[in-house]
Amino acid sequence: ILMYKINCDEKYSNYLDIDDFQIRLDNLIKSNLKNVVYFKDVFDNSTFRYRTYNVMQAMKNSKKYHVNCFLIEEISALYPYVDKIDVVILQRCKWSFELESFVNYLKNNNIMVCYDMDDLIYHPKYIPEYLENIGNYDEISTDVHFALAARYYNVASICDKYIVTTSDLKKHMEDDFNKKVYVYPNFLNEEQEEISKKIISKKNSLRDDSKFYIGYFSGSNSHVRDLETIESTLLQLVSKYDNIYLYIVGYMKLPDNLKKLKDKGRVIVHPFVSYQELEYLIARVDINVIPLQKNLFNDCKSELKFFEASIVNTITVACNNNVYSKVIKHGKNGYLANEYEWYNILENIYLNYDKIDNIVKQARLDCIAKYSCFNQQKKIEELYDKLIEM
Repeated sequence: ILMYKINCDEKYSNYLDIDDFQIRLDNLIKSNLKNVVYFKDVFDNSTFRYRTYNVMQAMKNSKKYHVNCFLIEEISALYPYVDKIDVVILQRCKWSFELESFVNYLKNNNIMVCYDMDDLIYHPKYIPEYLENIGNYDEISTDVHFALAARYYNVASICDKYIVTTSDLKKHMEDDFNKKVYVYPNFLNEEQEEISKKIISKKNSLRDDSKFYIGYFSGSNSHVRDLETIESTLLQLVSKYDNIYLYIVGYMKLPDNLKKLKDKGRVIVHPFVSYQELEYLIARVDINVIPLQKNLFNDCKSELKFFEASIVNTITVACNNNVYSKVIKHGKNGYLANEYEWYNILENIYLNYDKIDNIVKQARLDCIAKYSCFNQQKKIEELYDKLIEM
């Protein structure tokens, strides 16, 4: 039994609802608007969802731009229609002969080619920092990440302009490519927002004060070191208060001390779920924690863990780094914790949980204003205007 006994009664697919190729091609051909076309290696449920799928949703009512997407493997069928395209955006695409040839063809036809990147992994020089961050130095992982970075870089280096998720990432790309870089943050999609309305309409009526849950929602082995930055704090809190529990979503090899707590039932681990169901799980806990190691890689990550919690009225305590210090106003719409502040902040929220309603409400208001899918169209149109300028 969690403090908020909110259950997800629907089954959600991990596959995104993308039209068949012929429908997408027909839409491009028929469009009388300016056409922005995204390309991706695979229509995945992570980076593609945030950077393309959500954008297509936000722009579906635009009278100025038609936004479409295609796979790299579909490129050969698009050559006859490039005169219909105004801007191509390569969303974290890997180099291949086929893609390089297509980019050159587009540029020879005076079509703007942009690269969209959401992590500091586009150049081999950043990979040691990334490997240090995830704590995985084995030969296979090292080879894979260096190879990926080189392939990202080879494509990115022949693009005209860039779109990134954060101002820190913008600075690195400007330094590395000496071309124009624009920031466009990640944001929510329609499904997440509709689910959030269902959740908050019944959240307070389903409250159970018998247990208090601290939730961590980056549960993969690549985030073990991030969680370890607050491990001692979590151990102290669970030891001091009998009704505090830790709730981790994902597949993570727990540090030994947390594994012992799991065996005692004080740490609950939930497997990965669809992004829709994840909102229900975030809504169940009392605090969403975002601990991060302080390094260049994490400073370039986006603030999505904050807005995914805020939209379902779950308070966030985040590492006080370059990303979260820009979006969280401490004590107003969430909390920022420096290395030695985690224990006091988490304990204070636990002891005064009935006094944070205004902070929770403000976080959701800020989240809707900045990250709602329905508030993005004009801003994306302005971004595209800048991309089209030669």
